[in-house]
Formats: sequence, structure tokens, C-alpha cells
Amino acid sequence: MPKRVDQAERRAHIVEALLAIVGQRGIDAVSLREVAQEAGVSMGAVQHYFATKDEMLAYALEHWLTLSVHQRFSQRIRDRAAVTGPHGTAAPVDQADQAGQVDPVPVLLALAAEFLPHDEESRAGVRVALAFIERAAAQPELARAMRGAFTGFKETLQALLAASDPDLDASAEGLRLAALLEGLRYAVLLGALPHRSAMAAVTRHLDSIGIRAG
Repeated sequence: MPKRVDQAERRAHIVEALLAIVGQRGIDAVSLREVAQEAGVSMGAVQHYFATKDEMLAYALEHWLTLSVHQRFSQRIRDRAAVTGPHGTAAPVDQADQAGQVDPVPVLLALAAEFLPHDEESRAGVRVALAFIERAAAQPELARAMRGAFTGFKETLQALLAASDPDLDASAEGLRLAALLEGLRYAVLLGALPHRSAMAAVTRHLDSIGIRAG
């Protein structure tokens, strides 16, 4: 019997290859031929799922935002955050209870540390983000997806800040922190600022609004 192909898995494999190209060489290097070569499949296999480069890019952005940004990034934050309960017991970040057993400040710091590029995976992620931001400036479909990602990021920061200090204007401060992290992110990527210096700036900012992070 012929081997059955998992269509969703094959499509995901192709867009992961596209994202690898974007992370290494930028969107201009993407073509049906280059993606096929990177994925180790035929041109016909790529064209079976995507008729054009723009169609591939739109699907790849949604895939990247769902998997790389939401799932993988969230897992890296959980892995980094040194979160403990009131008696020193381990408390997973995603299982914080309403009694406040998990301190949101370590989560804020872990989020910032992971958002700023610090290894090849995170640097590639920032390069992908930059490439799609540039493309989205001229393509409304991509812009909508990127706007949603920024809104989600800002709202996450606002929720963590509100949990850190209920008296804080979390709406305004979440936007300020998002802007700070965005600016620092690209300075770190370009080598203009070491990761540790960027994190020190984040800590000083949090201290200045009354959240003891140092």
C-alpha cells in the first residue's frame, strides 16, 4: 500500500523550511525553489500546498506566531522562570493560583530575558520578526497578524504588571515596557548592546515604577 502522507505535517515541514531561510537570509531569499531545496522536497510538492510566495508567507507567519511565538516562547519562559511557592516548593508559571502563590516578577524578568536575543534560536526569531514587519508594512494581511501579536504581547505585560502591583497603571506601564523591550531587542540583535546590559535597563525601569526586580 502507498504510504499515507500527513498533509498538515508536510505543510508544516515546508513552512518551517521557509522560516529557516527567512531567519538566515531574509524574505528576499525565499522562493518556491529555495523552499523546496531547504525542505528536501520537490518543487511540485511545494506547489501542491502553495501557489505563490505571498501565499506561503501568509501561512508561514500564522504558523510562526502560533508555534514559535506562542508555544515555544511560552515554554522557554516557563523553563527560565525560577518561580517558587511560599514554602520554597516549585510552582509552574502556568499553574499560578489566585491566592498569589506565584510571584509574577520572576515571570516578567524571564519574559524579558527570552524576548531579548541571547542565542542562535532567539536571534533567528528576531530576524524573522523584522523580516515580516518590513513585509507587513506593504501587505495588510500580514499587518493584521503582526498587530495581533503585538497586542497579545502588550496585554501579557499589562497582566503581569497588574499582578505585581495592583495600584500601578498597568495599561500605560505595559505599553511603556513593550516599547522599551522592542527597542532593546534590536539593539541587542545588532550587537550595539549586550544582553546583560539590556536586562539591567529592564530591571532599572521596573524598579523606577515600584516593582523591585533587582
